[in-house]
Amino acid sequence: MNTDVIKKRKSVRTYKEEAIAEDIMDQVRSYLNQDKGLFDVPIDFILLDAEKNHVSSPVILGAHTYVAGKYKKQNNAELSFGYAFEKFILYATSLGLGTVWLAATIDRKSFEQAIDLKADEVMPVVTPLGYAAEKRSVREKLMRKGMKSDSRLPFESLFYKDTFDTPLRDEDENIWHFPLEMVRWAPSATNKQPWRVVVEKDQVHFYEKKTKGYEKDSYGDIQKVDVGIALSHFEIAAKEKGLKGSFVQSDPGIKTAEDTEYMATYVLEV
Repeated sequence: MNTDVIKKRKSVRTYKEEAIAEDIMDQVRSYLNQDKGLFDVPIDFILLDAEKNHVSSPVILGAHTYVAGKYKKQNNAELSFGYAFEKFILYATSLGLGTVWLAATIDRKSFEQAIDLKADEVMPVVTPLGYAAEKRSVREKLMRKGMKSDSRLPFESLFYKDTFDTPLRDEDENIWHFPLEMVRWAPSATNKQPWRVVVEKDQVHFYEKKTKGYEKDSYGDIQKVDVGIALSHFEIAAKEKGLKGSFVQSDPGIKTAEDTEYMATYVLEV
C-alpha cells in the first residue's frame, strides 16, 4: 500500500452495471479474511450481495456488492474499525474498485440482519463495491458539493507543535510533514475532519475533536472511527518515508480543550 492510492481514492456513489471480475473478487475475499485491527481489537468483514441479502442505500446507484464491518463493543473498537476499514477501502482502490463510507444513508436494519449483528456488536459503516461509472449522477454531484468533499481545513488548524498553543505551519520543516498531509486528506463523516495532532520530536499524538450528534448506539462514536482512518493514513505515509514506528496509548498530559480527547500516539523507533 502506498500514498498514491490515498491520493487517487475518491468516494463513488454511482457504479457501472457490471459484475466485478472473479479474480478481483478472489483477492477481495482473501483480504477480508485477514485480521487488520488496531490495539488487539479484531474487526469482522462481511461480503454482501445486494439482491440476495436485500441490502441497499438510497444514495447509491448501480452497486450489486457491499462490504459491511462490525466489532464487539469494547475500548478502542471505533479506532480499530476506522483503521482496518480504511485499509480495506484503499486496498479495493488499488484493485480498481470504487467505494464510499456509508453510515447514515443506508437501510441499517436490513444490513444488520444480513450480517447477523448481535446485541453486543456494532456495525458503524458499510461500503458498496464496484466499478465507478464514467460520470457521477446529479444527486452525487450535489451531495459532494453540499458536504464540500474536496475541501480540507488548513494545515495549522489541524496540527500543532509540542502543545495546542503552537500551530504547525504548512511551510515548517518537519519529518512528519508528509504523513500529516496524508492525514489531512483522510475522509471523515460529513467532512468534519475531527482529528487534531500534536507533534513532538519522536512522537506524534492524535486527538479527537468532538462534534455533538456524531455518537449513537447504532454506530458508536463515528468521529473516533474517523480518527482511526487518520491513523491508517499516517502509518502508510510514514512507512513510505522510511519512518519506522508503532501506535501506543500513553497520554502525554498535554492541556486540551474540553471537546478534545486523547486517542493514541505514534512513537518513532530510534
